[in-house]
Amino acid sequence: MSVIVGRSLSLIGIAFAVIGIFILEGISIELPGIMLGGLGYYFGLRSQDRLGQILGGAAVVLCVVSIGVSGLEDPPQ
Repeated sequence: MSVIVGRSLSLIGIAFAVIGIFILEGISIELPGIMLGGLGYYFGLRSQDRLGQILGGAAVVLCVVSIGVSGLEDPPQ
């Protein structure tokens, strides 16, 4: 059961990162994505699910990149 929960949380975190990069510029949706990705990684670690760990790590990294990209853009005027 924790395998499904971990993978689901990680995929939601990845979705938040993609939404933050391409759709909602200026709205910080990446912070919940980082938390969800971390939880997905944790559940993957507890259940020895390598794919869940990879997805959780990818979610965190993509959310951090999304925060960086949004910080590099021109400020709204």
